[in-house]
Amino acid sequence: MDFAAKVGTSKERRIIVDSNQTTSFLWEGENVFSTPSMIAEMEETCRLLLKEQVIPDQEWDSVGTIVDIKHLAATPVGAEVFFRAKVLAVDGRRVMFEVEARDKLERIGEGRHERFIINVPRFRAKFNEKQKQLA
Repeated sequence: MDFAAKVGTSKERRIIVDSNQTTSFLWEGENVFSTPSMIAEMEETCRLLLKEQVIPDQEWDSVGTIVDIKHLAATPVGAEVFFRAKVLAVDGRRVMFEVEARDKLERIGEGRHERFIINVPRFRAKFNEKQKQLA
């Protein structure tokens, strides 16, 4: 299958930070948007870009392979966060993105993320086989 991811293609989306996306160790009560949650939202923005613009076939999707992210600023629960993913490079089924996250005041995260386009049934078969071997 041919995947026509084009350098420069981008996607933006927004979320409202939920209490289940925060750290729990800084102080009691609602805390700040956690780094793992920010990265997960960046990854999902990249995944959605590919699903919507490059691989609409249900048997194909993508998985993250590299994450190189800086978390620059704290953001509270209830704040709106804007995510942007832009295709930087394409090598076959490997796609590198530039990602950023901003709240209404400042950039809160930035970096690069790589995803690999996979055939879901094949990926699942390999995974099931590995699961059997590890059991």
